[in-house]
Amino acid sequence: MASMMPHSKMDAPGLLWDYLNRVADQDPGRIALVHSEGRLDYGTLRQQGLDLAAGLVALGVKPGDTVSYQLPNWAETAVIVLAAMRIGAICNPIIPIYREREVRFILTQARARVVFVPHTYRRFDYVGLVDPIARELGAELVTCRGPKSGARSYDNLLELGRASSVSLPDANPDVDTLYLYTSGTEGRPKGVRHSQRTLLNEARSVIEATELIATDPLFMGSPLSHITGFMYASIAGVVLGAKVCLQDIWNVPAAIDLIESEGCAWTVGATPFLQGLLEHPEPERLNSLRVFRCGGADVPPSLIRKAQARGIRAMRTYGCSEHPTISGNVADDPAKAAVTDGRVHRSNRVRIVDIDDESQIMAIGMVGEIQSSGPEVFLGYVDATLDQKAFTSDGWLRTGDLGTLDAQGYVTITGRKKDIIIRKGENISSKEIEDAILELPMISSCAVIGVPDAERGEMMVAVCVPRGDARPGLGDITSHLTSAGFAKQKFPERLELVEVLPMNAAGKIRKVDLRKTYSGAAGQVEMGEG
Repeated sequence: MASMMPHSKMDAPGLLWDYLNRVADQDPGRIALVHSEGRLDYGTLRQQGLDLAAGLVALGVKPGDTVSYQLPNWAETAVIVLAAMRIGAICNPIIPIYREREVRFILTQARARVVFVPHTYRRFDYVGLVDPIARELGAELVTCRGPKSGARSYDNLLELGRASSVSLPDANPDVDTLYLYTSGTEGRPKGVRHSQRTLLNEARSVIEATELIATDPLFMGSPLSHITGFMYASIAGVVLGAKVCLQDIWNVPAAIDLIESEGCAWTVGATPFLQGLLEHPEPERLNSLRVFRCGGADVPPSLIRKAQARGIRAMRTYGCSEHPTISGNVADDPAKAAVTDGRVHRSNRVRIVDIDDESQIMAIGMVGEIQSSGPEVFLGYVDATLDQKAFTSDGWLRTGDLGTLDAQGYVTITGRKKDIIIRKGENISSKEIEDAILELPMISSCAVIGVPDAERGEMMVAVCVPRGDARPGLGDITSHLTSAGFAKQKFPERLELVEVLPMNAAGKIRKVDLRKTYSGAAGQVEMGEG
């Protein structure tokens, strides 16, 4: 296993730029990025990073300043990360779907010094959105791709850097280098703070757990502004010295074309990505894809088994922006990879505590709140007032997830601490019922929620997307749950059929929206007796 690591712990570089230098010195012609407008080798990637870093310094950016960017999966996005980290600035990716309310909040709280945006992207005017906010905050707006405008362009900033004689400041591996705002299911985004050390520890842990080498190309369809895309494409790809293939707009046929043509060996993404690839009618075109780490949203066991039957080493993997990858190893038992969220990584620790008294550690196999620790855990939030709630007195992260830990070190998520339905005094895990419902071939996706009910406390509502022309009824679900051996108390009492479930940018179902929609509303399909 140790041979799969890019460097031993003794000689592991402390900065991302050190990894880039090693690859660019040894093999400058090795392809680093395949993107929508071409290819970049490691030598060119380094030079563009240096030019942009010098351009930022010429603008007055100093170590500790925030470089924000609201960009898709473009080569420019990867270069911005490298340039900012080279000079000790803070990367602040913003999800492209965010609009005025979220963008204003993030740029203000992150104290943006420079903001990169597309001129337009997918027919949306990002300059029109961000320019007034940037002016108000005194931030420099830089546009990427598109016609020249009043704002400074990305190409102009590269030229400024090439013409500049500024010296580049050194970066500190232990201070803030990333402000990543979580696309949570409810409430305002929370700014997660990481250092280069926590990010590199995470990258090395994932590379070891996934048994990767430099000749394993990565396909990345997840947004580089989300922890998955940022961590694996912008950080782990450079650490590994591998080719990273970026897709900026998710499209299954285009994804398969890219995977096939570039021989992509591994990827990381949420459930919809794996589901889309597996439903393609030409499975042989995925022959190069060896590993799929699936997380970010509930992962049905049947989906993992289907991928494994296709020869893909698929696994459920567990993590969050605060602790990006806690579990999931290529060497895990394939059967357990479908029904658990993987074995805890060697560098991490997990404990399960009582929901009401976290001083009590739960016995093996008992459900409680998951707490984690490890060298890749984040530093805290941009809003430091949130830290006390996030960490225990002895420094463990409160994940807010419920789950179990078995004797072999496999963790299994059973739901969110807030995602428990309390029906007639009984705690019911939404995820347990969702996984069972998704075994029905007539249902494509599902969310089980609790809505206020005078008699029960909460009524269970199954909100389902039918597959194709199917029209499942509540009776189909209850019959299936009966056959699967579920207690009647866990049966949904109401079924809602929808064309699509609301998702956030991480691919997680926004249950807060569903609860608002269906609280007090009459069932559109049918009601059962509770």
